[in-house]
Amino acid sequence: MKEIIGVNIKAHRKGLNISLKDLAAKVDVSASFLSQIETGKVAPSITTLKSVADALNTTVGTLLGENEKVTDSYVVRASERRFHTVLKGQRAYVLTAPNLNKQMEPILFEFDRGATSGESLYRHNGQEFVFILEGSLEITLNERKFVLEKGDCIYFNSDIPHFAKNMYEGNTRALWVITPPSF
Repeated sequence: MKEIIGVNIKAHRKGLNISLKDLAAKVDVSASFLSQIETGKVAPSITTLKSVADALNTTVGTLLGENEKVTDSYVVRASERRFHTVLKGQRAYVLTAPNLNKQMEPILFEFDRGATSGESLYRHNGQEFVFILEGSLEITLNERKFVLEKGDCIYFNSDIPHFAKNMYEGNTRALWVITPPSF
C-alpha cells in the first residue's frame, strides 16, 4: 500500500510541476521524509497524507489508489490506457495496468508543437529510455543537446539533469520507459 501512495504522490506532484522541496515545505515535513514516502520506504500518517492531498489539490482516496484497480492482467487495450495531463501541451498515456511489483513504467508521451518537459532541467532517481515514434524531440542532458528524429532512441540515467522539447512542426509522439515507475 505504501508503494501505491508514494507513486501517486510523486505523479501528482510532478503533474503540478511542484518540487519535492516545495511540497515538503507546504506540508511541513522534511524533503528527505517526503522522498522516503514517494519511494515507498515509509508510510505517512493519515494527518500527513491529508496535508499532502490538500497541497496537491486531490483527495486522500486518490492518493491511496482507490480509483485504481490493481490487476494481474498482462494486456492493456488502447481503450483502457490511463491518461495523465502532465504539463501544458503534453499528454501521457500509461501503457501498463496498475501493478505493485512493476519495475519500469512504459508511457506514450505526446508533445504539442513547442511543448517542453518543464521550465528547466530536472533530475531524479532512476533511468529512462526514449524512442521517437513520430516527430522530433530535443533532449538536453546537462549541457549536451541531442535531436532525435522518428526511429531514434536514447537511454540515460535520470540523475543527469535533463529536459525535452518538441522540435517538430506538429505533434511528437515518443515511447518513454522510466524506472522506477512514477505514474
